[in-house]
Amino acid sequence: MEEAGYQLRLAVPSDAEKIRRDIRITLANPEGKTQRKRYEDAIQRHEMLVVAHYDPREHTDEITGFLEWHTKVDGAITIRDAGTTGDEPHLGTLRRLIRELLHMFEPPSASVKVRADQPVWNAVFQQVPGFLPVGREYSRPYWRNIWEWTRENERVALRTSGGGYSTGGRRRRP
Repeated sequence: MEEAGYQLRLAVPSDAEKIRRDIRITLANPEGKTQRKRYEDAIQRHEMLVVAHYDPREHTDEITGFLEWHTKVDGAITIRDAGTTGDEPHLGTLRRLIRELLHMFEPPSASVKVRADQPVWNAVFQQVPGFLPVGREYSRPYWRNIWEWTRENERVALRTSGGGYSTGGRRRRP
């Protein structure tokens, strides 16, 4: 039996339709309503990562997660959207995409706004070392939590947690 591997990579134009077709629940669209969003611009700017699983029978990549961001002139990153396949966001996949983004581009800071009434999405950023809540804002009709990551925040978080990534309150086994 062939093993289906996965890869984290920058999105290519053919991924946009797969994302719209297969991923309904996203950070920007937590209710899963029909999306009118265009991902092609982010793909052309090389500002979208995807998790692609190769299907050996179909000889195609299936997109199971994505992360879209915008890079500012000063190098800081603003995360705009993210999502995974399924009815609930897959926290591990989302955290892996975020860590890969931070590792690949080494921004001075990264920020994201998350609806306050979405505990699963807030948990994603709470569990990535270096992201701290820095404020709230009201954008009709929702309150949004503002999360910010810096390299210094990450160093402090890793030092206080014993060097490992957050495990959501569970102790890691050696």
